[in-house]
Amino acid sequence: MKKTYFIILLFVSSFCFAQQKPLDSIIQKINTSKDTIAFDTAMSYLKKLWIQEQYETALSYENQLLALSKKIKYDKGTGDVYNQIGNVYNLTNKYIKAFHNYDKAAIFYKIANHLRGIAIINNNKSTIEQKQGNLENAINYLVAANVYFARVNDSVVLSSTYNNIGNVYSDLGENKLAEEYYIKSIILKRKSKSRKLGASLNNLALLYISLKKLDTAKVLIKESLELNKKNKKTASIALAYNRLGSIALINKDYQKSRKYYDSSHVAAAKAKDSRVVANAKQQLGLIAVRTKNYKRAENLLSEARKELVELKAYPLLLTNYQHSATLDSARRDFREAFAWQKKYQQLSDQTTSEETTKKIELAKARFESEMEQLQRIDEQEKREIQSKEKIFTYRIFTYISLVITLVILIFLIYIIKSRRERKRYVKELNESNEVKNKLFSIISHDLKNEVHGLEGSLNLLKEETISTEEFKEIVPLLANRTHQTSILLNNLLNWSKSQMKELNAKPTAFDINEVISSKFIFFKPKALQKDIKLNNKLDPTMVFADKDMFAIVSQNLIANAIKFCNPGDSITLLSKEKEQYYEICFEDTGVGIEEENINKLFAEDTFTTTGTQQETGTGLGLRICKELIELNQGEIMVKSIAGKGSSFCITLPKVA
Repeated sequence: MKKTYFIILLFVSSFCFAQQKPLDSIIQKINTSKDTIAFDTAMSYLKKLWIQEQYETALSYENQLLALSKKIKYDKGTGDVYNQIGNVYNLTNKYIKAFHNYDKAAIFYKIANHLRGIAIINNNKSTIEQKQGNLENAINYLVAANVYFARVNDSVVLSSTYNNIGNVYSDLGENKLAEEYYIKSIILKRKSKSRKLGASLNNLALLYISLKKLDTAKVLIKESLELNKKNKKTASIALAYNRLGSIALINKDYQKSRKYYDSSHVAAAKAKDSRVVANAKQQLGLIAVRTKNYKRAENLLSEARKELVELKAYPLLLTNYQHSATLDSARRDFREAFAWQKKYQQLSDQTTSEETTKKIELAKARFESEMEQLQRIDEQEKREIQSKEKIFTYRIFTYISLVITLVILIFLIYIIKSRRERKRYVKELNESNEVKNKLFSIISHDLKNEVHGLEGSLNLLKEETISTEEFKEIVPLLANRTHQTSILLNNLLNWSKSQMKELNAKPTAFDINEVISSKFIFFKPKALQKDIKLNNKLDPTMVFADKDMFAIVSQNLIANAIKFCNPGDSITLLSKEKEQYYEICFEDTGVGIEEENINKLFAEDTFTTTGTQQETGTGLGLRICKELIELNQGEIMVKSIAGKGSSFCITLPKVA
């Protein structure tokens, strides 16, 4: 037993510590950053503390947060803290202090124009008035709460306050008004498909029972029971069975009544609703009296009485005394019956006296609170008069300062904007110069060499330095040079366009086999010259991309593969279908690429090496490929092993 108690104590301590740790860090954050969102988060942690009945801890943090909310001038936050302090005092039955803090909360909610907060305060006050038996005041507060909830369009809470108003009118004996508000609550809950509909149905059914409309009440209770079972509302299930038991008892169907009260007892015990458990027991005791099972009646009434004394449920305890008196009268023990009547009268007088004392204390607290509020308003008005005089002087200086600051700010903005524009122009000019310099460099070196080579060969023929037969022997070399020059020019054109941001993709649906077939025809002479085998293993591959751009990419990749293949090597094209795209791979068995050079292939600085037959290049081809593929929503990937070959794979979207 001691071990179990220690474990429970350890669990509660751990929970409290877990709640306090984030609270401390959040309070520190609010103190330094004045963060209202963090403040609201702290309030949610605080609520968990007082719901877990850690009232002292909650109050200590509430006082810290109250000081912080005033420091950061967060009026809604100040209202929230006062409201939660009021809730702690409400839960601990310190109603005077609760009312005092609710009044303070209302003041700050009004300053912040927080209508929902004002509605909640009125609702909280009504619960205290109901506990104190001041039903007229409770009605007034609930009606005021309803007005504010309606203004913020909160139909869920509005339906609950309608239900509460119905409860109060029912207690006042205003049955017509009670029925009206219960029906309003039910209509709203049906519209919002509220899980609490069963509670309102139970309440209206209880009203109809008191009005002897038993059949109508029974229909409502059965609907309530069905809904509560569906929503697993055990406490409401217990009340529904209790109402059915009451109807059966009125109809003197004791067997059915006993069955319903037994069900109510089981459900209430499961829901840990001690009050309904005790009520079910004493009603079962009354049935036992009516069916002359006096021993059982005595046991049930005795058990219920002990529980009601612990709960301080005096109205039900008064009913218990009446049932006990009925039992002793039935057993013809009139002395004991008279003793129960005497206890009934004493308890009735005692509760009436206590209620009167509480009402006096509450009225006194309200008066003190109102006087304090009037004093605060008076002090506030005095401060406002003094502040207005200072504000007028400060306002003149503020306007002058604002004008000077505005002029300086406009001047600074103009300077900053001019500098940024100048930097942008310089950057664009530098980039343009870099493109121009690189273009001239390639034209003056690579393209010039290729053209001079062609010109030299043609001059030899023109000057008849070589014979026609010798010229035919160098034709393949000239064709190779022409081929290289064509690729170079094409790459230069596209590279310059990309640098000037003039490349735009115009995607269409096409089969890549069309492009690859024409490129294989184009490269066949070069491949035959180097004894390289071209293999097209592509499946029918419909892609959605710019056909001309894909042609440039495939031409560069095939040319690159031929350049780095030795006689006897092969170049193979494969396609793989993925979920949303095709992957097209250009695989060769050539010399491959060193691992440290792979990352240089697509870099801004051009990177190139000579081919297997000393073929040269600009290093622009692969950069152009990358840009063109990315313009078509794809990507390019490289895998290579030095001495074994390379694989360049590109992805392109499938036709939708």
